[in-house]
Amino acid sequence: MDLSFLRGIIATTVTPFNEQEEVDEVAFVDQVRYMLSVGVDGISVGGSTGEGAILSDDELTRMCELAVQEAHGKVPVVAGIIRNSTRDAVRAARRVRDTGVQALMITPVHYHVLAPGEDGNFEFYKRIADAVDLPIIVYNVVPHNLVNANLLNRLSEIPQVAAIKQSGGDIHQLAEMVQKCGERIVVMSAVDDLLLSTYIIGAKGSIVAPSAIIPELLVAQWQAFLKQDYDTCAELHNRILPVVQAISAPNFPGKIKEAIRQLGRNPGITRSPGQVPTDGEKQVIRAALLAAGVLDEQSQAL
Repeated sequence: MDLSFLRGIIATTVTPFNEQEEVDEVAFVDQVRYMLSVGVDGISVGGSTGEGAILSDDELTRMCELAVQEAHGKVPVVAGIIRNSTRDAVRAARRVRDTGVQALMITPVHYHVLAPGEDGNFEFYKRIADAVDLPIIVYNVVPHNLVNANLLNRLSEIPQVAAIKQSGGDIHQLAEMVQKCGERIVVMSAVDDLLLSTYIIGAKGSIVAPSAIIPELLVAQWQAFLKQDYDTCAELHNRILPVVQAISAPNFPGKIKEAIRQLGRNPGITRSPGQVPTDGEKQVIRAALLAAGVLDEQSQAL
């Protein structure tokens, strides 16, 4: 299986909703075009940043179609699957397969009562793999249903399980995954505040929320890393970090969209129960964008 496309900055898309909480396709396409214009290495649709847990199969499929059309084969498109049963995950995966996406990024089930243990998680990914023969990125983000390095080693027996997006702020688990599974599994970073460190450890790139806001800075940092220009990498880390801190949970999608809005792009609104950030949160986001050097000091105050 050719996994060479799982490298670099796979940018995460938000899902723009209009005032009726329906997907704004024009705003979505504009977002994808912007990301492509700054040189991202891939597009991720329907992950946490994209409010994927509250998207219908129809909505997710349509956005994958649009992203694939815009990418024109120049970069891969990854479809996020966030569902709470194997059957639902298989159904969604079958729908998006036919859009031309190159991989599926799939969370374990996230409702805590349903956490199935190691055998259940293995069956979950095995049944999806058998039903939909596409590369699978394990999206390791569910706190009460985490995939550790030992389970990842077992999941690597499934030919379609190609990568893991290691999230949850756990750089220690990422290091262990690289150590134990790095020759068989592509480890992608989602330790948003320590991206440079994870690249040095062995992550092959990242799939993170800041790429929805400031993809150009993440692309520049990755390119500097490839050139071993660590001074530039560190300078960019210091610009990226305030943005990561400003959008931290709760109301994660709402804060991401507010940051994009302040930068002059149209992210739409969040779908309920997501909220518009408070005035205080908006000021924190503004200060972070100023610190990142991506917002003009003279821009209109909030």
